[in-house]
Amino acid sequence: MAFLKKLRRSSKDAILESQPGSRHDGLATQPSLLAATDPNRPSFFDLPAEIRNAIYELHATDVTLSLPVQGKERSRLPPRVSALLLASRQCRKEYLPLLYSTAPVAIEVRDFEFSNVMRVVSSLYSTELKAFRENPNLVIRLRTQNCTRDNLNALRRWLVKRADSLDRLPWRYEVAVADPNGVVARFRLIMRELEFYAARLARLQVRLEDTLQWELEAIIGAFDRKAEAIEDSLDGRGDGADFNSVAAVRGLAGGGIH
Repeated sequence: MAFLKKLRRSSKDAILESQPGSRHDGLATQPSLLAATDPNRPSFFDLPAEIRNAIYELHATDVTLSLPVQGKERSRLPPRVSALLLASRQCRKEYLPLLYSTAPVAIEVRDFEFSNVMRVVSSLYSTELKAFRENPNLVIRLRTQNCTRDNLNALRRWLVKRADSLDRLPWRYEVAVADPNGVVARFRLIMRELEFYAARLARLQVRLEDTLQWELEAIIGAFDRKAEAIEDSLDGRGDGADFNSVAAVRGLAGGGIH
C-alpha cells in the first residue's frame, strides 16, 4: 500500500511529489506557518473555511500524485511530501480530500501491465474513492516495448476489472514515446510502432464481448491521438510542443516490431 501510506500516516514510503520547478517545491513544513506561537494572534485556521479551501485547491493543482517506478529503475531518493500534510492533523484532515479530488494523478503502465494500478485502487477507502471519482486529472501513461500474448492477457484482465468494478475512476490514457528530436527517421519509426500496436489492439477488440470494448476503445484512441500528433509534426502542422503531454516521460514504444 505504498501509494497511500505517506498520505494517510506520514509513512516513509510516500509517493506524493511536487512537480520539478513547482512554486510550492521545498515549502517549509514548520507548524508556525499555520498556527501562530502567540495564542492571541490570528492563525491560519481563523480564516474562513472558503479561504482555506481556496488555498488548499491552489496548492493541490501544483502537486502530482504518482506511483513509484517498480523494479531496477526505482529511484533511491525519498519522495518529497507536501508540507500541508505534515503541518497539523487539522490541516491534513481538511487538505487531503481536496488533494485527492484536484491534484493530477500520473501512473505509468508498461506493456499493458495494470496490476499495480489495480492493487492501489483496491486499497482505497470509500472516502478516498469518492474524492478520486471527482478528479478530472487521472492519467495512465502507456509505454509499450513489447506486445506479446502475455501482454495482451494482462490488458484483458484490466478490461475485465474495469467492466466489473464499481469504482469507475475517470482514467484518461496517454501514450508516452521518445522525443525524436526532429529526426524524420525516428518520427517514422515511432509511427510504424504505433500503427503496430493499434492493429494488435484492434484485432483484440473484435474478439471481445461488448462489455469490455468501451475501455479498450479509449486505449486505442490514445494511440490514435499520438499517431495524429506525430503525423502533424511530420507535415509541419505542429510545433512539437505537445509531442508528449509530460516532457519528463521519456520512453520508447520500441521493440514491438518483430
